[in-house]
Amino acid sequence: MSATPEPASADTTSDDQDVLYEVRGHAAWITINRPHRRNAMSRRTVEQLTEAFVEAGEDPDVYAVVITGTGDKAFCAGGDMKEMDSIARSGKQIHVPMTGRHRALFEVMLETYKPVIAAINGHAIAGGCEIVLSADVRIAVAGATIGLTEARRGMGANLGSVLLPRLVPRAVAMDLLYTARTIPVEEAQQLGLVNRVVPREVFAEEVQRYVDEILANSPVSLRRYKEMATKSWGLPLASALRLNVGPNPYLSEDRVEGVRAFLEKRAPAWTNR
Repeated sequence: MSATPEPASADTTSDDQDVLYEVRGHAAWITINRPHRRNAMSRRTVEQLTEAFVEAGEDPDVYAVVITGTGDKAFCAGGDMKEMDSIARSGKQIHVPMTGRHRALFEVMLETYKPVIAAINGHAIAGGCEIVLSADVRIAVAGATIGLTEARRGMGANLGSVLLPRLVPRAVAMDLLYTARTIPVEEAQQLGLVNRVVPREVFAEEVQRYVDEILANSPVSLRRYKEMATKSWGLPLASALRLNVGPNPYLSEDRVEGVRAFLEKRAPAWTNR
């Protein structure tokens, strides 16, 4: 059984596409599609990933987003080293984080105000690990590893060096950054970086089951949670409680429907309004 759910639409499987995009139900599935390079990210891959997250964020029929990789070898092996070396040999400079048109990917992920689930189908290394860190929930296949290995290559882990110390104790984060070691997802789960570790033979089913569990809830509430949690991060409690960003579920049609469905003992029919 494939670890990654296969796209249903024929036009999403083109060899020309580094990233596959498909909406199934109310979930957008974004798949890094470079298995021959262990799903490493070229400049084009980064551009296509950014575009995919922008599209998912703007689509009112998308209530949640899943990011995964093609195959069972790697979720994403980070930046494409062959491309980086080719650029350097040509006398040009690779892109620098937070500059130019490449600055946006991780920010776009963090600011996609819908649940973002990383379905980690294989190893998530360097930039691949940073994609994982930018997601809200992380479900990993057993036996995979994750790590920020940039120090071994003279890179900077710009996102990881900022975000990782906010997700785990600082000493743990600095240890992982300084040593550039990869860790099993089972250890990452103990640290709180990974939510669930699932055997490969049931990975696809478990990811879909979890997505369906999220989609059973009001998309208005989901967007509210994501935007409040993101924009209140680091604020004092009194300020965060008064931030009031995102759609207001208390004034929404979904709130009316949710209460009525409960009283009528039926499943709610959400309208995302």
